[in-house]
Amino acid sequence: MYSKEEAKKLREDFWDQYKNWSRRKRNRKGKKGRWLMNDTGIKQLKLKFHFDEKQALVGIEIDTKNMAKRLELWEKLESLKIRLEEAADFDLSWDIEYPLSDHKTVSRIFAKMDNISIYNREDWKKVNDFFYKKMTVFEEFFLEYRDYIKY
Repeated sequence: MYSKEEAKKLREDFWDQYKNWSRRKRNRKGKKGRWLMNDTGIKQLKLKFHFDEKQALVGIEIDTKNMAKRLELWEKLESLKIRLEEAADFDLSWDIEYPLSDHKTVSRIFAKMDNISIYNREDWKKVNDFFYKKMTVFEEFFLEYRDYIKY
């Protein structure tokens, strides 16, 4: 077990090394170094990474208390489901009521890797590759259909 400070440091170390690793890889491929993430132009929609002591998730998240707006965005994404699943060569989970640890729910379309831990440095390379490959698909999909999703 790690102390709170040690656990926090390991989490920070993972995200720092991932940011640097993916930035270099994206630059080599001629892409902007930073991922789109919160800069989607749609306040309620984000591209999201998550890594904890049990799993890693990457995908699209709709986060708003306004259920009408959430359903509107969800329905637009669902209308593109076949296109996203064709672009992805991996399994996607679609969850309109994904529970978060703070008793809040969001809507998520995501890919998941189980049985790994942010506290195990030996898992980091697998998660780096998983995040990069999957987020590339989500980001390219979003950029292609952003105008449709937004308006």
